[in-house]
Amino acid sequence: SIEYNASAVVTVSFVASRAYIVKSITGRPTVAGTDGGAVTAAIKKAASATAITAGTALHSGTFNLKGTADTIQALTLSTTASDLLIPAGTAIGIDFTGTLTSATGVVTVSLAPA
Repeated sequence: SIEYNASAVVTVSFVASRAYIVKSITGRPTVAGTDGGAVTAAIKKAASATAITAGTALHSGTFNLKGTADTIQALTLSTTASDLLIPAGTAIGIDFTGTLTSATGVVTVSLAPA
């Protein structure tokens, strides 16, 4: 799980010690963002020496950080099978878009050994 708060920036929170496959991704805003513009996040993977911002999205669409507080958003996984493979040494993180203002919450990426 990856927690975020209003002062969060691009966040890396997991580095695989072995190969995994992504099984599901859910997000739950605990406080919805209040900025006038879109406030979203993409959950991405990135190889060593690659920034999360330049990584590969693990899902289609975006996680809406202005969504209803305490309501789970199930993200639709990428339909490209290779996108869901997490080789050893690969990081998983969140790439934020917009101004988070008061947004807080958590994203959970469920993995299984590959």
